[in-house]
Amino acid sequence: MDSRTDARLELRVPAMPAALRIVEPVELRARTEAEARGHARGLAEGESRILSGALQRIDSAVEELRAAREVSDRAVIEDSTRLALVIAREIVRTEIDAGRYDLERIVREALTASGVGRGACVVHLNPADVERLSGVAFRVATRLESDPEVAPGDVHVSTQRGVLVRDVDAALATLAERFQEDMQ
Repeated sequence: MDSRTDARLELRVPAMPAALRIVEPVELRARTEAEARGHARGLAEGESRILSGALQRIDSAVEELRAAREVSDRAVIEDSTRLALVIAREIVRTEIDAGRYDLERIVREALTASGVGRGACVVHLNPADVERLSGVAFRVATRLESDPEVAPGDVHVSTQRGVLVRDVDAALATLAERFQEDMQ
């Protein structure tokens, strides 16, 4: 403006809304500290919720792993038992096929188990086993009979009371059943 005009400029500032009022520095500091405490509380609560959820998921995962390990352990035991029985069956059959078994003892134990005493009986054996025992003396009323249906190493004793069967495979199967029962 130039000096010749005497007009005054008037600056009008609209009234401030109540929400935008001027705050004193002390009041501002108190509000900022309260907000900071609220923010810190919110962070702590959020962290607590996150940690609680994470711990629950970890506990759940640990329980799942424990249960899976129990199932796995049981499976390993069962598989190991089955494998051991298969190996035992193979070893026994290999030893029998090689003639490395005490057939006389097996027959005498079968005769004792039959309960026939000195009574008459017929011992059914594989033809190769009858040949192996040809020079062995048994009770007077005991007769050895060749039976191709009887596996080597097996003994079937026929008496008036019935038949006693000493079967290697059946004995191993019984052993397997006992292991199964013990595992349950």
